[in-house]
Amino acid sequence: MPNNPVITILVGTNAHSRTTRAVALAYESILSDRKIPYQLCDLKDIPRDIIAPDMYYNRSESFVSFQENYLFPTDKYIIVIPEYNGGIPGIFKLMMDCTEITEAWWGKQACLTGVASGRSGNLRGLDTLTNYLNYLKVDVFKNKIPISRVDELVEEGKLIDKSTLQIIEEQLDQYLEF
Repeated sequence: MPNNPVITILVGTNAHSRTTRAVALAYESILSDRKIPYQLCDLKDIPRDIIAPDMYYNRSESFVSFQENYLFPTDKYIIVIPEYNGGIPGIFKLMMDCTEITEAWWGKQACLTGVASGRSGNLRGLDTLTNYLNYLKVDVFKNKIPISRVDELVEEGKLIDKSTLQIIEEQLDQYLEF
């Protein structure tokens, strides 16, 4: 991996979603086993005071700290995003909208994995997020994984489906070379 980029695994929801987190933890486990440095950013921990009338221009101190700790130092994102009404969670879009976009997004890379309890694995959300990220000058890795019926693949907060874990590992191998 060139220049040891900072990798951030983003859990794309602030809901208590055991499935989204389980998939993110699968990425974390692989990176940890390979001794590749990373950080985990779980949007359940996003500052609660993000929402304010002037949130786009006068960010709270806690949100400034959030983006300085998680977004600014990142070179490569691994984003695990659940399906919300055929798209992405509003908290993820709000987080993107409130950031200093040049420091948080421009010129960075993103690897996307969608999760859904239905059969499409959040394909629409992955397309939507790809469009948003491309607009923010992020290079989106072409091998996106839609994980369908994710609730059937997780037990006790852990992704247990061997074929899905293999697909994630192959995607990660390719992404680290991207």
